[in-house]
Amino acid sequence: RVVMSERDSLIPDVDDVERASRRASSSSRAASRAVAGSSAEGVGRHVVFNMRVASALFFAGTTLLAMGAIVGRSADAARASALGEGAGGTCALSPMGAGANAAANTCAARYMDELGLWDAADAGDNVEFETKVYECMNEPTGAPVVVPRNGVAKPFATRPGSAYAWIFVHIPKAAGSVFIEMLKQNKNHETVVLHEPAHPDFLVNPWRPLNSLQARHVPTMLRTFKQNRESKSGTFSKEFMHADYDEGRRMYFTGATGIGMCGTVDAPCAYITVLREPMSRLWSEYTYLCLEANEGHLSWTAEEIAADNHQGCPLNPLEWYNQKRSTAAQLTGLLGARGGHTPCGAEAAKANLASSCVRYIFQDDIENGMKRIREKLPDLAHLGDDGGNKQYISGALLEHHNGSAEKLAPALAARLDAYKADPTIVEGLRALVEHDISVYEFAKAKYDEHWSAPLVSC
Repeated sequence: RVVMSERDSLIPDVDDVERASRRASSSSRAASRAVAGSSAEGVGRHVVFNMRVASALFFAGTTLLAMGAIVGRSADAARASALGEGAGGTCALSPMGAGANAAANTCAARYMDELGLWDAADAGDNVEFETKVYECMNEPTGAPVVVPRNGVAKPFATRPGSAYAWIFVHIPKAAGSVFIEMLKQNKNHETVVLHEPAHPDFLVNPWRPLNSLQARHVPTMLRTFKQNRESKSGTFSKEFMHADYDEGRRMYFTGATGIGMCGTVDAPCAYITVLREPMSRLWSEYTYLCLEANEGHLSWTAEEIAADNHQGCPLNPLEWYNQKRSTAAQLTGLLGARGGHTPCGAEAAKANLASSCVRYIFQDDIENGMKRIREKLPDLAHLGDDGGNKQYISGALLEHHNGSAEKLAPALAARLDAYKADPTIVEGLRALVEHDISVYEFAKAKYDEHWSAPLVSC
């Protein structure tokens, strides 16, 4: 086991972990086949699966003890390795594999199972699922979601620098809403060139012509993936997606909980996101949610809403984030899901940003980032271009963005300035996002190297 500290970094070992995991999976198959041959078909499949897991964990654990790491995701190991805030512990940076069960470690898959949603009737927005998924993503289990470092095999191949499915991981208050509009423009440009598809490649959702991976919409999406996989037909079947890719079309998804979801897509898939300096993001989100009470007083208590006098919530930024903790750490919570705001969560987020199937840019240099995207990623060559089709586009968002500072009333602006000048509040906020800051600094340091690596599929 590796004992994590504030300065430990497992990033150089991710490739070794991934290779050992693959060797372990290969080693387990012979034992699995022997069990399958002597069992009844239904029971046999169950035993084969357990034998594969047990054999893989034994081999990988033996191999990696010499390296000082541990591979595996058993419930006991997860509980034993849970990390507290800034505490020591173990951290299993075990990358996802390929196939229908590749996303089994994600919070979405967990609650699809626990809530019995795979075969449930579609009930539209599932707020209970959304709440549980966000709580799960911020849980410090010591076995976070880690995407493959060097990609995995998918049902069909793509050209260099290309994928079929693109998942935009929307980090709140990091130019995400504007980026979504630019993705819509890119998709609309495709429609102008190729004309409307015979079968629209999206379900009904607020983000058309993109597909929604907003947490409350995920059950509908994952059920559809499963049904299309089993029937070998439909928009999300590998047969349709392969033909769609060959015609020149691409599929785009958006949602904050997207990391790991490429494992559910039977097509070459990649992630893209926009990062923002964590302290700047905190000030922006506090202004947006507390001072301006946007999104229907999101995160306010019933008592705070009842007492609202249009002067913002009654909390200063440090009180706000201490009481509404899950919204503070977004880089570890969203990019290192199930690692918590801990050293382990930070290492998982770094590993995911370092993956060759991920691309990221920065809000504070977004024009340069957009230029890199258009030049390096042919699927997104028209990101932000007005291709002649304005369907689904919010012109107001593109023109004015989704900022708050310039819209604040003078009294609220003065209140915000006073908080920013208060050293106790500033240092308190910095402590809340110390691991996010380490992730952001890692991303900055690796930016040019990141963009020089070839894109692969997850």
